[in-house]
Amino acid sequence: MKKLTSARYLALLGVLGALLGFWSATRTWITVDVKATSVQIPQVVIDGADAAASVTAVAVVVLAGSLALLIAGKVSRYIIGGLSLLAGAASIAAGVGALADPQSVAATAVSEATGLAQNAGDYAVTAWPAVAIVGGAIMALQAVLIFVFASRWPTKASKYDRQAAKKAPVANDDSSRNIASWEQLSAGEDPTSEPRS
Repeated sequence: MKKLTSARYLALLGVLGALLGFWSATRTWITVDVKATSVQIPQVVIDGADAAASVTAVAVVVLAGSLALLIAGKVSRYIIGGLSLLAGAASIAAGVGALADPQSVAATAVSEATGLAQNAGDYAVTAWPAVAIVGGAIMALQAVLIFVFASRWPTKASKYDRQAAKKAPVANDDSSRNIASWEQLSAGEDPTSEPRS
């Protein structure tokens, strides 16, 4: 169980949700058979990027956040969790909006394709908005799990942290002194100066 709640697995969970969001955004969400006699367009096809552009945007946010989760500090983990939660909610809302009211989602695309202000036609919704909902649910699940388990993850020490640097020991022989001098340089100290007391 501990392995499944590690930062690595939760990052993979976020990547999965983001990829589902990307995948659904590239597919056809709504097809409209226009009933106007003066228009010669038999069918208008609206893909996910046109129906809900936010799905692609939030998938990018979650993908980047999931990758950043692997190197994030304590505070950053919670910020990433909050962003993933908002992104998941936005993806769910976009999918539910397309399923609940396809006419309003497709209104702009239909009016651009037909030149008509009214939305007269038969609307057929595919299963891809539901895939966006599933992707959003996975993003939100990742966020909740980050909030629950992030405090248990070890923090990464910065190799540039001065407090973490150890003072080089004084060497007895020539080869050890050379190594000790390099270690002092790495720690930001001058090896030619006298040791401070």
